[in-house]
Amino acid sequence: MRCSFRGWLVTGIISFGSAGALAADSRTPFPPCTTAPTDADRKAAQGAFAAGQGSFNEADYATAVTYWRDAYRRDCTAHALLLNLARAYELKTDRSEAVNALETYLQRKPEAPDADQIRRRIDNLKAQITASAPPPAATAAPMPTAPPPVPTAVQPPEGADKGHGPGAAPFIVAGGGGVIAIVGTVLLLTGIKNENDAADKCPLRTQCAQEVTDQGNSARTQEKIGGVMIGVGGAAIAGGLIWYFASGPSRSAQTPRAGQRASLEPVLAPGFTGLSLAGHF
Repeated sequence: MRCSFRGWLVTGIISFGSAGALAADSRTPFPPCTTAPTDADRKAAQGAFAAGQGSFNEADYATAVTYWRDAYRRDCTAHALLLNLARAYELKTDRSEAVNALETYLQRKPEAPDADQIRRRIDNLKAQITASAPPPAATAAPMPTAPPPVPTAVQPPEGADKGHGPGAAPFIVAGGGGVIAIVGTVLLLTGIKNENDAADKCPLRTQCAQEVTDQGNSARTQEKIGGVMIGVGGAAIAGGLIWYFASGPSRSAQTPRAGQRASLEPVLAPGFTGLSLAGHF
């Protein structure tokens, strides 16, 4: 009876290539084999083996391991079951238990003809276990702390006014003077025109109509007022420019310019006489 059971048990051993590496599980020792199995134990072992073989063929390796360990527990003389278990453990990527089954096989059957082959298989499995072990976690080095930036003095841009100049006041004075001069110029030109018109109406300037006389007198008054305003406006323009240049002497040395900063020039055109203010700021 025992020989026939071992015969079909050996035919159930299957050899395939090893699967991918995963972390090893803790080993589960096999119970010691100190008593001979009874006929009932052998029959129960055969049933458990057949059930495990069906699960193995369906790639349900965890269930096959459960059935085959139960079969070996009932008949510990069927050492070939350890080879089946080792293969099932390999396929479920539990190499540590596969090594446990193969080493138990060599301990209980040291005279096995395939002992050298099984030892090489054990060495390969152990090498795979070592290769699949995760590397030790490296301690991250602290990031270097950058020193705080050294404050630096902000240098004013080249050509900037480093002092306290007069501000906009000189330009306001000069601008106001320009407006006065322009108004005065208009009055002066209007007076000259009106006086010429009156002279045309009364060339001899005697026994002129009162209207013409009033027109001539009003024209001369406009000319006087216009002349005064032009003088006052020109003085204001000149004073504003003098104020600006006198209070900020460093500007001329710091600001690059070509030619004169500001100039006041008369403008003469047909029917118009005035002043032109040009400057570079």
